[in-house]
Amino acid sequence: GCGETPYVKLVSQLYGDRAVIANATGCSSIYGGNLPTTPWSKNRDGRGPAWSNSLFEDNAEFGLGMRLSLDKQSAYAFELVVSLRAVIGADLADALLRADQSGEVGIAAQRQRVAELKALLADRTGPRIKDLLGVADLLVKKSVWIMGGDGWAYDIGITSE
Repeated sequence: GCGETPYVKLVSQLYGDRAVIANATGCSSIYGGNLPTTPWSKNRDGRGPAWSNSLFEDNAEFGLGMRLSLDKQSAYAFELVVSLRAVIGADLADALLRADQSGEVGIAAQRQRVAELKALLADRTGPRIKDLLGVADLLVKKSVWIMGGDGWAYDIGITSE
Protein backbone atom coordinates (compact mmCIF):
# COMPACT_ATOMS: atom_id res chain seq x y z
CA GLY A 1 0.00 0.00 0.00
CA CYS A 2 1.10 3.48 0.89
CA GLY A 3 4.41 2.42 2.45
CA GLU A 4 5.79 0.27 -0.32
CA THR A 5 7.47 2.95 -2.47
CA PRO A 6 11.00 1.89 -1.38
CA TYR A 7 10.22 -1.67 -2.49
CA VAL A 8 8.78 -0.48 -5.78
CA LYS A 9 11.89 1.57 -6.48
CA LEU A 10 14.09 -1.41 -5.62
CA VAL A 11 12.13 -3.74 -7.94
CA SER A 12 12.48 -1.26 -10.79
CA GLN A 13 16.20 -0.85 -10.13
CA LEU A 14 16.80 -4.61 -9.94
CA TYR A 15 14.64 -5.72 -12.86
CA GLY A 16 14.30 -2.53 -14.91
CA ASP A 17 12.60 -2.88 -18.24
CA ARG A 18 12.30 -6.64 -17.70
CA ALA A 19 9.75 -5.99 -14.94
CA VAL A 20 6.05 -6.24 -15.74
CA ILE A 21 3.83 -4.91 -12.97
CA ALA A 22 0.21 -5.87 -12.27
CA ASN A 23 -0.98 -3.20 -9.87
CA ALA A 24 -4.11 -3.23 -7.71
CA THR A 25 -6.13 -0.04 -7.39
CA GLY A 26 -5.23 1.76 -4.17
CA CYS A 27 -2.33 3.80 -2.82
CA SER A 28 0.04 2.11 -5.26
CA SER A 29 -1.98 3.37 -8.23
CA ILE A 30 -1.81 6.92 -6.89
CA TYR A 31 1.91 7.10 -6.21
CA GLY A 32 2.83 4.74 -9.07
CA GLY A 33 0.68 6.07 -11.88
CA ASN A 34 0.93 9.84 -11.56
CA LEU A 35 3.65 12.00 -13.01
CA PRO A 36 5.91 13.91 -12.56
CA THR A 37 6.97 12.05 -9.40
CA THR A 38 6.98 8.29 -9.25
CA PRO A 39 9.04 5.64 -7.44
CA TRP A 40 9.59 3.77 -10.70
CA SER A 41 13.04 4.22 -12.17
CA LYS A 42 14.33 3.99 -15.72
CA ASN A 43 17.66 3.01 -17.24
CA ARG A 44 20.05 5.22 -19.20
CA ASP A 45 18.06 4.44 -22.36
CA GLY A 46 14.91 5.83 -20.74
CA ARG A 47 13.27 2.41 -20.42
CA GLY A 48 11.66 1.07 -17.28
CA PRO A 49 9.04 -1.40 -16.10
CA ALA A 50 5.74 -1.99 -17.88
CA TRP A 51 2.96 -1.05 -15.45
CA SER A 52 -0.76 -1.64 -15.65
CA ASN A 53 -3.52 -1.11 -13.12
CA SER A 54 -6.33 -3.55 -12.41
CA LEU A 55 -9.52 -3.46 -10.43
CA PHE A 56 -9.19 -3.81 -6.70
CA GLU A 57 -10.53 -7.37 -6.49
CA ASP A 58 -8.91 -9.20 -9.38
CA ASN A 59 -5.25 -8.23 -9.34
CA ALA A 60 -4.00 -11.76 -8.62
CA GLU A 61 -5.80 -13.06 -11.70
CA PHE A 62 -4.70 -10.01 -13.68
CA GLY A 63 -1.05 -10.68 -12.81
CA LEU A 64 -1.40 -14.39 -13.49
CA GLY A 65 -2.83 -13.54 -16.90
CA MET A 66 0.18 -11.33 -17.59
CA ARG A 67 2.54 -14.16 -16.62
CA LEU A 68 0.70 -16.74 -18.74
CA SER A 69 0.58 -14.39 -21.72
CA LEU A 70 4.28 -13.59 -21.51
CA ASP A 71 5.13 -17.29 -21.16
CA LYS A 72 3.05 -18.17 -24.23
CA GLN A 73 4.54 -15.37 -26.33
CA SER A 74 8.05 -16.26 -25.17
CA ALA A 75 7.50 -19.93 -26.08
CA TYR A 76 6.29 -18.80 -29.51
CA ALA A 77 9.43 -16.67 -29.95
CA PHE A 78 11.63 -19.67 -29.14
CA GLU A 79 9.60 -21.88 -31.54
CA LEU A 80 10.16 -19.31 -34.29
CA VAL A 81 13.91 -19.27 -33.63
CA VAL A 82 13.93 -23.07 -34.02
CA SER A 83 11.90 -22.95 -37.24
CA LEU A 84 14.02 -20.13 -38.70
CA ARG A 85 17.37 -21.59 -37.65
CA ALA A 86 18.56 -21.83 -41.27
CA VAL A 87 17.77 -18.15 -41.84
CA ILE A 88 19.17 -16.96 -38.52
CA GLY A 89 22.26 -19.15 -38.61
CA ALA A 90 23.04 -22.07 -36.35
CA ASP A 91 25.41 -20.20 -34.03
CA LEU A 92 23.06 -17.32 -33.23
CA ALA A 93 19.98 -19.54 -33.05
CA ASP A 94 21.67 -21.98 -30.67
CA ALA A 95 23.00 -19.14 -28.51
CA LEU A 96 19.50 -17.62 -28.27
CA LEU A 97 17.94 -20.97 -27.42
CA ARG A 98 20.54 -22.02 -24.83
CA ALA A 99 21.16 -18.69 -23.13
CA ASP A 100 21.77 -18.74 -19.40
CA GLN A 101 19.60 -15.90 -18.09
CA SER A 102 20.04 -16.64 -14.39
CA GLY A 103 21.97 -13.41 -13.78
CA GLU A 104 22.56 -9.93 -15.16
CA VAL A 105 25.60 -10.96 -17.24
CA GLY A 106 23.59 -13.64 -19.04
CA ILE A 107 20.63 -11.33 -19.51
CA ALA A 108 22.87 -8.61 -20.96
CA ALA A 109 24.37 -11.16 -23.35
CA GLN A 110 20.89 -12.30 -24.41
CA ARG A 111 19.85 -8.68 -25.02
CA GLN A 112 22.85 -8.32 -27.31
CA ARG A 113 21.92 -11.48 -29.19
CA VAL A 114 18.33 -10.24 -29.59
CA ALA A 115 19.65 -6.94 -30.99
CA GLU A 116 21.81 -8.94 -33.41
CA LEU A 117 18.79 -11.04 -34.40
CA LYS A 118 16.68 -7.95 -35.07
CA ALA A 119 19.41 -6.39 -37.20
CA LEU A 120 19.81 -9.63 -39.15
CA LEU A 121 16.08 -9.92 -39.86
CA ALA A 122 15.32 -6.22 -40.40
CA ASP A 123 15.51 -6.39 -44.20
CA ARG A 124 13.97 -9.84 -44.56
CA THR A 125 10.36 -10.61 -45.36
CA GLY A 126 7.94 -13.40 -44.62
CA PRO A 127 5.22 -14.02 -42.05
CA ARG A 128 7.37 -16.02 -39.61
CA ILE A 129 10.14 -13.42 -39.77
CA LYS A 130 7.59 -10.66 -39.14
CA ASP A 131 6.18 -12.65 -36.21
CA LEU A 132 9.64 -13.22 -34.73
CA LEU A 133 10.49 -9.54 -34.97
CA GLY A 134 7.25 -8.84 -33.09
CA VAL A 135 8.10 -11.15 -30.18
CA ALA A 136 11.91 -11.08 -30.23
CA ASP A 137 12.13 -9.02 -27.03
CA LEU A 138 10.45 -11.91 -25.24
CA LEU A 139 13.56 -14.02 -25.80
CA VAL A 140 14.84 -12.02 -22.80
CA LYS A 141 13.41 -13.28 -19.52
CA LYS A 142 10.71 -11.08 -17.93
CA SER A 143 9.87 -10.71 -14.25
CA VAL A 144 6.18 -10.30 -13.34
CA TRP A 145 5.24 -8.58 -10.08
CA ILE A 146 1.74 -8.43 -8.60
CA MET A 147 1.50 -5.38 -6.35
CA GLY A 148 -1.17 -4.01 -4.11
CA GLY A 149 -1.80 -2.83 -0.62
CA ASP A 150 -3.37 -4.22 2.50
CA GLY A 151 -6.90 -3.67 1.16
CA TRP A 152 -6.31 -5.85 -1.86
CA ALA A 153 -4.73 -8.47 0.39
CA TYR A 154 -7.84 -8.43 2.64
CA ASP A 155 -5.74 -7.25 5.56
CA ILE A 156 -7.74 -4.26 6.82
CA GLY A 157 -11.17 -5.71 7.48
CA ILE A 158 -12.96 -4.31 4.44
CA THR A 159 -14.49 -7.60 3.36
CA SER A 160 -17.91 -8.70 4.50
CA GLU A 161 -18.05 -11.74 6.74
